[in-house]
Amino acid sequence: MKYKVRLLSNVKGLGNAKSIVPVSRGYALNYLIPNGLAVRVSDEFEETSKLRETDVESKRRIQAEKDKNIIESKTLVFRAKSGEGDKIFGSITSADISDKIKSVFVLEVDKKKIDLPNPIKRIGTHIVPIKLYKNIQANLTVEVEKE
Repeated sequence: MKYKVRLLSNVKGLGNAKSIVPVSRGYALNYLIPNGLAVRVSDEFEETSKLRETDVESKRRIQAEKDKNIIESKTLVFRAKSGEGDKIFGSITSADISDKIKSVFVLEVDKKKIDLPNPIKRIGTHIVPIKLYKNIQANLTVEVEKE
């Protein structure tokens, strides 16, 4: 008879913590549960757990859509000293953009989510993609002006 257990910690060859796995009755009752590595899961608990996960995912998707609308509604303006050919001294990095988003939009965006392959080094308008959630991406308009 198979028991379904939720692992409380990583178990080599079985799974990672928080995952639900089927195991033999003896393995569950004689090793996993007594050693505090797992707890038994009822079918009812598993169903509510799945519902909770889809509810959390739905909330994250809705929040990402709201954040996308906020980010795409405004243009971030940076002022920089420039030299010949509209080339700025220094550069604007994803960390700079993340900080500016936090101050202007009051949103936390990790700099790793900002898809900026190379720092911005020229005066002008730049479109910067930001990965918000799975397949939701916002296109931020960044305007670099002469100081």
